Amino acid sequence: MIGTMANTGSLENITYNFPAGLMSPTVDFRREVELSLILPFGNQVEKKTAEPTDNTPFVLSEHEMLIMEKKYYEENKETLLKKYQDKFIAIFNNDVIDSDKNFSKLASRAYKKFGYQTMYMPFVTAKEKVVRIPSPRIKIF
Repeated sequence: MIGTMANTGSLENITYNFPAGLMSPTVDFRREVELSLILPFGNQVEKKTAEPTDNTPFVLSEHEMLIMEKKYYEENKETLLKKYQDKFIAIFNNDVIDSDKNFSKLASRAYKKFGYQTMYMPFVTAKEKVVRIPSPRIKIF
């Protein structure tokens, strides 16, 4: 593979890679530019990233789901306090699907109904719970 660096006035550090046996090179641009203005072969260059389509399904990761459901809980905490004070609630897809004073019973029902899915199950209370964990002591000899 032959590589050359070019520094032009309008573009910064364009790298041209010419793979052996291929007529059109692969170009790595730091910025998006109109290829037909720079290269004689124009739009024959492959893009390295796929363009998203409108019909592509959007799927959240488990971590993103928890963040979204926790945000729903925080934004609607006052309303949830009125209805579910001192209970555990199960939030799935930004909706309270069940509640119970016993966390194990709530989790069992929720997972039985929806399968093992990512759900946010907080304890609804007005006061924040502070947990104090002592630091381990290390004895140096």
